[in-house]
Amino acid sequence: DWNTQRESLLFYEGSVWYKRSFDYAKPAKKRLFLHFGAVNYLASVYFNGEELGQHEGGFTPFDFEITDRVRATGNFVILRVNDVRAKEAVPTVNTDWWNYGGITRPVTLVEVPETFIEDYSIQFEKGSTREIKGSVQLNGTELRQNVTIRIPEVALSKTFETDDAGRVEFSFSADLTPWSPENPKLYAVEIGSATDRVMDRIGFRSIRVRDTEILLNGKSLFLRGISIHEEAATRPGRAWSEDDARTLLGWAKDLGCNFVRLAHYPHSEAMLRVADQTGILVWEEVPVYWTIE
Repeated sequence: DWNTQRESLLFYEGSVWYKRSFDYAKPAKKRLFLHFGAVNYLASVYFNGEELGQHEGGFTPFDFEITDRVRATGNFVILRVNDVRAKEAVPTVNTDWWNYGGITRPVTLVEVPETFIEDYSIQFEKGSTREIKGSVQLNGTELRQNVTIRIPEVALSKTFETDDAGRVEFSFSADLTPWSPENPKLYAVEIGSATDRVMDRIGFRSIRVRDTEILLNGKSLFLRGISIHEEAATRPGRAWSEDDARTLLGWAKDLGCNFVRLAHYPHSEAMLRVADQTGILVWEEVPVYWTIE
């Protein structure tokens, strides 16, 4: 954020321009994306003198493919960021939390195969702690492939075939230990195709309601928690790193919390992953915001 970088920008709301130059040797049969973790609030992105596009919203990631635009030397990214508040924006015109302007999460180059795993979901079937459901979506030219889901710890391997659009939805049974605050069990999960492979760590859980009760894995749960803004605990500025998340969630854990409310916007991926690791449920306050209906 620019507010903590220069005293004259502490209260500034408006536009700031950024530039970054780099060289890049792109391997054959690879695609390249320019990925922004978050930019607050309206971002206009230019690459090697051409506009890539815009993104509105200060707390969601976005990217642009630059495979056919990148060159070996002399690449440059120019970014215009505007954080002027508006009635329909988050934060809105009247607000009680700080409107940090600028690049508030990492900017990275993401290299993927020509046909890659674009999206996936793997979780317990609703109301079950035995049945797994999920989906995988491929992106590229080789869209009809076999996709294998592996959970090595329980010697599980299931293979499914995508359709002509590169998508497959699947379900299968598995004997897994459910995730809970007392036992935040995470499984290493591998999603593999002929052209790509993704590794993740997933906690499998079932959450539903019965009258006024919240049921976690079929058992009634009493929530004890606090509200957290994406504010760094040990320095001025936004919280964005894994260390930031461990500090904030560690304090919540010390207080006896088993859940946190992440107000009022999507927090960083680091916060959600550390919550999974430390045994804290998350109330993700999206998409409701108090002045926007």
